[in-house]
Amino acid sequence: KLENTPSDNFFAETFIKDLGARFGGGGTTARGAAVARAELASEFGIHPRVVDGSGLSSTDSTSPLQVVDVLTKMASNSVFTGSLAIAGETGTLAMELNGTDAQGKCRGKTGTLHNASDLVGYCDARDGHTLAFAFLMNKINPIYAHPIQDRMVEAVAGYDG
Repeated sequence: KLENTPSDNFFAETFIKDLGARFGGGGTTARGAAVARAELASEFGIHPRVVDGSGLSSTDSTSPLQVVDVLTKMASNSVFTGSLAIAGETGTLAMELNGTDAQGKCRGKTGTLHNASDLVGYCDARDGHTLAFAFLMNKINPIYAHPIQDRMVEAVAGYDG
């Protein structure tokens, strides 16, 4: 079961340790992170810096392009896409994007630290295409980042070719 909609950091930390125990020779965060990095490299051809399961470490890092590469390859996986919060309806996006083109048409995953804010996912655009997006913002107060990200997601949802 994927845990994207409730965005449970404790589950994510436990899950990465489980990955290490099952596939990495030990149930530690470091072993699980090594498993995750190896899988991301072999399955998706990307090389993010993964040091924990929740992404709460400021030393975790990737690029928007790497995230969009993964999203593009995962777009046909209904279990994954179904695990994402729906704009204006569920999870961490329940109170976001209400009354906009994005409500009910965009799915995503948020990530927030004290000085970083991310929003990634998919939108069914006005032109009928499903578009993947990744907005990763560092050195910004999330209070200021969220409205900016909302406007960018609205633009993606409103894209008309």
